[in-house]
Amino acid sequence: MEVNELSAYRRKINYYETDKMGITHHSNYIRFMEEARIDYLEQIGGGFEKWEKDGIFSPVIGVESDYRQPTTFGDELRIEVRIEEYKRFRLTVSYTMVNAAT
Repeated sequence: MEVNELSAYRRKINYYETDKMGITHHSNYIRFMEEARIDYLEQIGGGFEKWEKDGIFSPVIGVESDYRQPTTFGDELRIEVRIEEYKRFRLTVSYTMVNAAT
């Protein structure tokens, strides 16, 4: 499967992921990115189980994010994952999250 043929990760927002303002709490987006990264690696034939058996570990060492539009309960996110850079000990991944309905 070629990288441009990969399907985006889809994730529906659960009620418990919202806050008192009725929007998705910002900390959840980091979790969504991690879910999408795991899905992406599985699609390209890797995945954490295989990596860890091969002695490769993938801790998150930094995160940057811009929050442009909140999501609410019931919304579905489409998360596109791209590997931006791979060096010997560092993998840089970028994510684009959009509301699947809009």
